[in-house]
Amino acid sequence: MPDYLVQYGSSAFVGRFAADNDLSRGASVVIRTARGLEIGTMLCEARAATSFDSGGELIREVQLPDEADRLLANRLAGEILDAANLTDQAVTFLDCEVTLDRRGAILHALPWGECQLDDHLAALSDRFDLAVRLFDVSQGKPPIDPPEPKTTCEKPGCGTAEGGCTSCSTGACGTGSSCSKGKVESAAQLTSYFADLRQKMEEQVAVRTPLN
Repeated sequence: MPDYLVQYGSSAFVGRFAADNDLSRGASVVIRTARGLEIGTMLCEARAATSFDSGGELIREVQLPDEADRLLANRLAGEILDAANLTDQAVTFLDCEVTLDRRGAILHALPWGECQLDDHLAALSDRFDLAVRLFDVSQGKPPIDPPEPKTTCEKPGCGTAEGGCTSCSTGACGTGSSCSKGKVESAAQLTSYFADLRQKMEEQVAVRTPLN
């Protein structure tokens, strides 16, 4: 059973997925990742030396019902993003992704000061009847835990289960008191952050291994 590299998510994550049959570059596939059911794009067969971890389960090539589900998920993501940004907290929500089965949503957040988002995320979860969680873009890594209702933190030992994100001591949570540790504190730093991010992406493209 060959392994393939599949790109998925609006942040273009790449993972290794096993498939029962040969798949061509550019094929759209339905995958189950740690974030939920998603649609990804086939890149190439993964060579033995390719240092990508398993991304989850490759279910099938995309079919017409999957395309319809994607349109509904994207529409719902836009509504959640608009509602999320109706807050006076020190955070900007840059993007939103909704899983193909519309059971979970991932808000791309960039905090620039102290904020407490537990109640805001809980209200969004209740309003849209799905689990809304955060992806702190300043951390640069995809969420690793499956979506759960009203879950707002992804790091072990955060304290979410006991006292909410306000009890977080890891400094890695995108909510609660740790938001004061965000990478961006001003408009100038925000501009600098995205300039540095673009430069890193361009450097990665320059050294990318050619795909056959």
